[in-house]
Amino acid sequence: MVKKTLTLKMRLILLLLVIAIPLTFVVLSIFAMIRNYSDAYNEIMANLNIANNYNTVFKEQMEYSMYRVMIGLIDTDEFETGDIKEGQTEYAATLKNPVHMVEKAKVDFRYTIKRIPDSYSDIKIKGILSCLDSLETAVDKMMENSKALGTYEENKSIWENDIQGLCSMIQDYVNEYIHYEILHMEELQNELEQQMKQIIKIFISLLVCMLTIGIILSFKITKSVTKPIDDMKKTAERLGRGELEARASLGSLEEINILSRTFNKMSDEIAALMEKTKQEQQNLRLAELKLHQEQINPHFLYNTLDSIVWMAEGGKNKQVVEMTTDLSDFFRTILSNGNDFITIEQEESHIRSYLKIQKIRYEDVLDYEILIAEEIKEKIVLKMILQPIVENALYHGIKNKRGGGMITVKGYLQQGKIVFEVKDDGIGMNKETLEELRKKLTGESNIEFKQRGGFGIHNVAKRIYMYYGTESEIYVTSEEKKGTCVKIVLGRFLERKY
Repeated sequence: MVKKTLTLKMRLILLLLVIAIPLTFVVLSIFAMIRNYSDAYNEIMANLNIANNYNTVFKEQMEYSMYRVMIGLIDTDEFETGDIKEGQTEYAATLKNPVHMVEKAKVDFRYTIKRIPDSYSDIKIKGILSCLDSLETAVDKMMENSKALGTYEENKSIWENDIQGLCSMIQDYVNEYIHYEILHMEELQNELEQQMKQIIKIFISLLVCMLTIGIILSFKITKSVTKPIDDMKKTAERLGRGELEARASLGSLEEINILSRTFNKMSDEIAALMEKTKQEQQNLRLAELKLHQEQINPHFLYNTLDSIVWMAEGGKNKQVVEMTTDLSDFFRTILSNGNDFITIEQEESHIRSYLKIQKIRYEDVLDYEILIAEEIKEKIVLKMILQPIVENALYHGIKNKRGGGMITVKGYLQQGKIVFEVKDDGIGMNKETLEELRKKLTGESNIEFKQRGGFGIHNVAKRIYMYYGTESEIYVTSEEKKGTCVKIVLGRFLERKY
């Protein structure tokens, strides 16, 4: 007969049940006990609250109202509409309707107050109800007599002997009822204390048993897990040292075997991933090389050199020096000593040099403005992300517009992210072209945009997404005959220079 081995999941479930079931039993017992006590306590407090109202004001209000009836100052017919207010000022006394007072008291003591049959409290309530019945008879009699002449002496006798006496008896019964309810509450508290002591004893016993069994099970489960994991750790260390042939051995625990097989599969894939990474790095360098080749545009260089020769022949030595310096700065940023990242200040210098050169060539066509916030100039970004877009704005927006136009470059910090904007007031583009460009930037379209005079926004977007990932965003807005705006949001950046 083959002995079935418990899986790690089953062992942990067993350990959980050993601890959880007794604890759940204890907690539910405590909860039920407290719930019962709370319900009984709330019931007593509700009863006391009702009874206390009759202990404080009932006698005074009843005697005062019936006294006014006795001396004939009140027309009892007025009680048909409820209580009677004596006077019109805010300080005027209010006579409570005695009939309503008795009826409400009978409802409260007969139905609202919860009671245990044949208990001391129940006996007192029965006494109160009996007094209320007699009080109701006396009130009705006085109310009836008040409507006839010559009944003062009879009413006086009823008020002195019945009304006052019955109100005093009701107050005494109420006091006794409150006394027994308080005793009942003390009994509940004592009962709760006894039950708590008993539950604590049971809980301590269960806790000792659970700890003993739990320690034993935990030791066995831990040993069944730690040993194969330790073997896997040693295998991983070998793999980390470059021994790609290292493989984890299988054991008797199924969960660990799954990890071992997954680990071995991962080891098999690491070599392929390393080769793939090397290939991706080569592709990335090729993309960077393509960028440099595109940036070192022979037409731009030829045209700039022609402009320098033309100014030199015209004797414009200052302009020659300035344009030569700008051209030197322009290509110095392209090279950047092989670095892929530069400061925003260097990027600004790069596009400023470019625009100054183009301003000389297209003096009547081009005007520009560069607004980079001081707080971001020392931050590090991917190089040459603005100049290609500026070049597009010039060749595709401004140059084809009659009367020339303006290119505005902005850089600022917004919600912890660096934002660049390149805006022109050139010819813009129609909705169809804009939509296709947006799809191209998000990879939804494979249409190639033939762009002249620069690396192009699409290739800039590819480089930004490659380095910054999903934390970066590129927005393009445009309106035909009004201009185009390209907005770049970089989700992360470096604070120090390389």
